[in-house]
Amino acid sequence: MERIRQNLGMCPQHNVLFDKLSVEEHLWFYSRLKGMAEEDIRKEMDKMIVDLELSNKRHSLVQTLSGGMKRKLSVAIAFVGGSRAVILDEPTAGVDPYARRAIWDLILKYKQGEWRLNSR
Repeated sequence: MERIRQNLGMCPQHNVLFDKLSVEEHLWFYSRLKGMAEEDIRKEMDKMIVDLELSNKRHSLVQTLSGGMKRKLSVAIAFVGGSRAVILDEPTAGVDPYARRAIWDLILKYKQGEWRLNSR
């Protein structure tokens, strides 16, 4: 069961984000929750933030992000920690066309395995 949890990512229909945490803190928190080693987290976090196009919002609290940015972060959280199986429930629901395209680009990139820093 532990191994399944480490390889499974989930993005529910509604964002599961904490208003008082930053983008970077969310990625760190969910990486640690999945048991990822701290020395690997920084590299993966940096890559994801660039892929999300959220570099300028890295230290911003989630409550200050737009709906599209929050959704991108939620999708990225599903992929964090080397997830091999990812469940996405309406990943682009309620976002503008630009954010929708960015989310699908992110999903396709992660699906192809281009983003993996380490494999289990």
